[in-house]
Amino acid sequence: MTSPIARVAEFALTAAEYVRRALAVELDGSTESLAFVDHYISHTVRKGGEGDVADELLELIAPALGAYFGEVVTARLGGTWHALSENPADWTITLATPSGTLLCTFHPVGMAAQAIRGGDIEEYDASVTAPRELSGPLADALAAVSPVAADYFYSLTGRLESLEHIVDLLVELDRARDGGRAATAEDPDLR
Repeated sequence: MTSPIARVAEFALTAAEYVRRALAVELDGSTESLAFVDHYISHTVRKGGEGDVADELLELIAPALGAYFGEVVTARLGGTWHALSENPADWTITLATPSGTLLCTFHPVGMAAQAIRGGDIEEYDASVTAPRELSGPLADALAAVSPVAADYFYSLTGRLESLEHIVDLLVELDRARDGGRAATAEDPDLR
């Protein structure tokens, strides 16, 4: 039996195949390729509709698109996959500073599922969790950010941008908490 983490690569290849068949585009793992995945979701999976995707289709596609999204995120920001169970919806990615300070944890399959449905889904966790000592200041900083349209917020492109912003904020908050000695967002291992 293939380990859950080994299945990430299989799922990501499946996502690339879905997009290639539907759009005749080869995904290359770049941040820009998420625009093609978002287009695939909105014009092929949802067929231009909002949230009208059957549960069975969601269960099939979300792990593949979530794995691809997670691989793009880890290529861009670093990070480590964790398989908490055999269920891909339970898999998480942790992002940390180069020195190993935990910044946050998120569920890429949950984010993909919400992108597919175009909104929150109770059965899929798409939250970003920061360490307790940084979660309050992070919530305050995020509350000051201008809102974005729901379709962009739920897109995988929007989720990557949000994660990048969250990492920048957490690095700054950690540095301030640490008296300015922690890693900065410009460190190559975070970008």
